[in-house]
Amino acid sequence: MLEQSGHTKAHSEGFQTVFESDIESLQKRPKSSSQENYKKLFEIVKDCSHSKLQQAHSDEIPEFDSLEDSCQIRPSVCTNKSSKQSQEREEKLFEKELLSPQNEDDYKLIAMSEREQCKLPSIIMKNGGCYTGYWYKKKPQGQGEYKFADQSRYNGEWSNGYASGKGKFFDTEGGYYCGDFHLNYMHGKGVYNYSDGSIYDGQWFNDKYNGYGIEVKSDSHYKGQFRNGLKHGHGILVFSNKEKYEGSFINGQFEGKGTFMWPDGRRYQGDWKNGMMHGQGILQWSDGRVYVGQYVNDKRQGFGTFQFADGRKYSGQWMNGLQHGLGEFTEQHGQITKGIWREGKLFSLI
Repeated sequence: MLEQSGHTKAHSEGFQTVFESDIESLQKRPKSSSQENYKKLFEIVKDCSHSKLQQAHSDEIPEFDSLEDSCQIRPSVCTNKSSKQSQEREEKLFEKELLSPQNEDDYKLIAMSEREQCKLPSIIMKNGGCYTGYWYKKKPQGQGEYKFADQSRYNGEWSNGYASGKGKFFDTEGGYYCGDFHLNYMHGKGVYNYSDGSIYDGQWFNDKYNGYGIEVKSDSHYKGQFRNGLKHGHGILVFSNKEKYEGSFINGQFEGKGTFMWPDGRRYQGDWKNGMMHGQGILQWSDGRVYVGQYVNDKRQGFGTFQFADGRKYSGQWMNGLQHGLGEFTEQHGQITKGIWREGKLFSLI
């Protein structure tokens, strides 16, 4: 059994910024806010161009790469691998002929279990399966093994004709599950070792990961909550390339508050939506650079402040990862340049 170590709670609440009013205004905007913002910014630039503002020619103000801080890897939807097997098992275990003997003479053998529990020889069913084990009141009861026509099999406890209690299920691909069953479902606590080497150790509900579990794959390791077969709730996901996410998941995606860490020292802490940085967040670089502000679909968008390690900083509007709109740039010695930026470049001074 895998060790279920506790997971560290993210302290995203401690990263507060001075832009709470911007958060509130962002939350109140309609879905088309990005398009509206772009139109407003375009109108500002258009008006300023007609006002004969002083043109900027400063090479000291840096430009930005819109892809610089985007995540390079995304988690899979994370549907548990047994979903297909679960469907196949459901079809098998609930067939009407699951416990219907192929040979009429076997009905007489089964009748022997009417008054007391007894162990009977192997009985072949109409669906091609074969049950060997104990019977009571004409139903499997106690320890028994059921081999399906496709050679998958269940070996374990039975109750009133159902696989219920402790047992093992061996699939056709070489994987196997060991743990709790209830009414023919993997249900309770159990470990599934898949044929490709993946392992899930945790709680189950009707054949799906549900509750706390540990999932180990060739490219990732996850500890946390699941619901209906998907990562859902708080969890820690570590990728094979050393990238790490800790925070909230919804339906298999990063969503809510969370922290993502890159091997090169970058660290983002803030809001997520549909697996992307979205909302208010803080991105820190190992060289001391920091961005505090708003994100939309993994890109800096809205109001934000980018500060360099040497003290220079830009505060203002962003669009699609680049400075775009009203903003101001502060030099190391304190001189402030106010202007209008357009697609990452200083367009006009004000």
